[in-house]
Amino acid sequence: MPTRIGLQTFTIRRHLKSPGAIDGAFAKIAAMGIQAIELAYVKLGQEYIEALQQAGQRHDIAIDSTQLTFRFLDRERERVAKIHERLDCRHTAVSVLPWKVIRGGRDHMLAFAEAVEALGKWYRERGIQLSFHHHDYEFRRYGETTGLEVLLQNTSSENVGLELDTYWTQRGGRSPQDAIRDLDGRVKVVHLRDYTIRPRYFELLPSDTELGAGNLDLTRIVDACCDKQVHLLAIEQNTRTPLQSVQRSVEHLRALGYSNLLRPTAPEAGHDTRQL
Repeated sequence: MPTRIGLQTFTIRRHLKSPGAIDGAFAKIAAMGIQAIELAYVKLGQEYIEALQQAGQRHDIAIDSTQLTFRFLDRERERVAKIHERLDCRHTAVSVLPWKVIRGGRDHMLAFAEAVEALGKWYRERGIQLSFHHHDYEFRRYGETTGLEVLLQNTSSENVGLELDTYWTQRGGRSPQDAIRDLDGRVKVVHLRDYTIRPRYFELLPSDTELGAGNLDLTRIVDACCDKQVHLLAIEQNTRTPLQSVQRSVEHLRALGYSNLLRPTAPEAGHDTRQL
């Protein structure tokens, strides 16, 4: 499937707190140019699923992916599979490494790799691609290799993809664009987040920010995603002004020449866009 820019709903979670709020939120992000989402931080009860399905159809927003905990994906397999069938969604991601693996050593990571490989095989057999979403602690070293390398080397590409987060990759000490190219097809979804340093009390601490307001090379990142056929580039940010922040990020991507990866909007009609 062609690469397209979407939104991770963690960003707008405060606008999705009830089934009745979902349609209005989808209308607003569709008007910005968002044409797909990764679903996270939304309840999965029947009313919510119906509201998501209806809002997606009404505003032509595809639900390309979900992000769920390993525990939920493992213990609620049949329920998860039915939800994905209902939403016409063929990708899901483990949202976070289990706490005991974060605190543990290489043996814990190897055991998790075995478990997530088996889980990925179960979902693949039902037409759903499973990926793993990392943070920065997967870049912890176990001797000569990082935790992320241990995980990827001990799982198969067909059963376990990678959901790469540009902010956490940079914070973990790697170039996001180099990681996307080096993994050569293993990356299925990318979370687009910029990286900056902000003062807090007497320290300077890393923080995510709107695209273009940080120091990541977004042109190289997006180009790498297009070259390696990453399907979804989901804008994500932890922000107090979610809709305004999404708008700024979308505008920056258009300014870089990536309007062709977004939904066309009236002001963009007739503008040249980067051909990839």
